Amino acid sequence: MKIRLGVIWLFTVLCLPGLAQQHLNTEVATWEAKFEFDNELYPSYVLARSGPTDKVKLPSDYIGDPAGFAEVWIVSSVPNAQAHVEIKVEGWASPSELDAVLPEAGKRYRLAPFVRYDFARLAETNQSYPATIDYSVRVNGIDLGKEMLSIRIRSANDVPFYAETSLSGGPVDNKYIFAGFVNESHPSIRVLLQEALRWKAVNSFSGYQADAAGVRMQVFAIWNALQRRQVKYSGITTPSASSPSGKVYSQAVRFIDESIDSQQANCVDGSVLFASILYKIGIEPLLVLKPSHMFVGYYLDENHSTVEFLETTAIGSGHQPGSSNLPFSKYLHPVELSESWGQFINAIQFANNVYGQEVAPALRIKRAGYQLIDIAEYRKAGINAIPRPGR
Repeated sequence: MKIRLGVIWLFTVLCLPGLAQQHLNTEVATWEAKFEFDNELYPSYVLARSGPTDKVKLPSDYIGDPAGFAEVWIVSSVPNAQAHVEIKVEGWASPSELDAVLPEAGKRYRLAPFVRYDFARLAETNQSYPATIDYSVRVNGIDLGKEMLSIRIRSANDVPFYAETSLSGGPVDNKYIFAGFVNESHPSIRVLLQEALRWKAVNSFSGYQADAAGVRMQVFAIWNALQRRQVKYSGITTPSASSPSGKVYSQAVRFIDESIDSQQANCVDGSVLFASILYKIGIEPLLVLKPSHMFVGYYLDENHSTVEFLETTAIGSGHQPGSSNLPFSKYLHPVELSESWGQFINAIQFANNVYGQEVAPALRIKRAGYQLIDIAEYRKAGINAIPRPGR
């Protein structure tokens, strides 16, 4: 019996070397656990980028979620290796898996499972929380072990707008995530539009069914309603935490209801607020970024032949009309003779000048720090409006 077993073992080793290697070689691959943005998870990034991804072109070494935070870097010692990756984020996501074939031996592949987040909990997160993420990997059926990383969940208000370094190896500009704070479906917009109609600067919101002057008057009606709400400029942009390495830059952005309820808005808050309302009523908005500042633009016609800009921080400068003021009327209280209208026109002229003299020339030469975010275009690209649960 011992001789027979020995013969069987020898036959397996000599005649089936592939099978023997599969079971005996524990160096089939090496791997590392990675997490983007200094081991910090930004709900705003996840929620804004969880839309369609079929148009995203991925590098040849990248497999999985284009918006993935959690990655496993694997180098297989054999070609066409079968890799299985599992990731768990306790309390924030259900277990998530990815199976992939790694064609080349010796090449590093980045595998990012589509993490099954608790999106509602991420959207409700208003401060930083510690969390752990567990990784496990199998290659060709061989268990390569587990690894745990400690991470931090940031507030949903925090936007990681720029990173000096990333898992991709270079700097990453994420300012387009500001488009996620444009939420045309937010319930607060309906309330504000009803208030605006009550002040009778316009009788209806009809988007581009009106001419350019009519479109501008609709924008003013929103401006005036916010003034009557006593919304003022606030320069607060402090995020819920700071980057451990100092190489990821983030700022806090208020959601629409927070700006209206707190009667405060910084330049980004005011711009995404205006853009949300304009998009709702069918006027296509732009977010205009320049170093340390943002203002809003909007097309005056559906053919996009004419664009106008508005300095939203001016909404709280000077005297503001109160909610007790009379509605507008053609003879007793005409819009064009009101203090609010004068402030609105000044804010347009100021923003138009800044765009024409500074921003447009910078955009032509692709100067760093200047950007136009066309909300309609980014919606088509899959950037979602970040939801506000229960609001």
